[in-house]
Amino acid sequence: MAGIHCPGCKAHISVPGLIDCPLCQTFLDPPFLREAKTTPSLLEVRPMVIGTPATHVPLGASRPAISAKYMMTGNDRFAVITLSIIAVLVMLIIYRVVVPSESQLYDREVSAALVTCQQRIQSLADYGDAAMPPYVKNYGKGDEFYFAWQRGSFHFKNGFGASVPMSASCIGSVSTGEIQQLTVNGKIIT
Repeated sequence: MAGIHCPGCKAHISVPGLIDCPLCQTFLDPPFLREAKTTPSLLEVRPMVIGTPATHVPLGASRPAISAKYMMTGNDRFAVITLSIIAVLVMLIIYRVVVPSESQLYDREVSAALVTCQQRIQSLADYGDAAMPPYVKNYGKGDEFYFAWQRGSFHFKNGFGASVPMSASCIGSVSTGEIQQLTVNGKIIT
């Protein structure tokens, strides 16, 4: 098959009319244009470097190399991939916060019930500042919450200012957040 060989990469090119090698972008010097090189009026307009204005280059002149500042390096690819992964992870985290699962919603309701119980118990202190009962796990099942504080896990002050060890339990509904039974030091409050 008729054609020419690329002076840059030695590839055989048989497509007529190509000005540049499709593999290495070297300017091709086809035999049918050799005579045209001698005629000064035949000039081709082509860009010298990406981003610079077009200039006149005589046929047969070698094309300038592409500037390295426009080529993506391995570090650039790594940065693009890393930023893409970070963006996806941030979107997943935002999604998990905005659209929580059923277990996360249940845990939030139980936590809200615990805070309600702690604040209600703390408000029952008759004298001075009372320590808020500490965090305890939920012993309830399903829609029921049941929190229990053993004696000495928190203290109230008595009328003489002495610290008195306290115990408490709090039972209620997770879905409504209402306390159904509250006991402090063995006395049923509600």
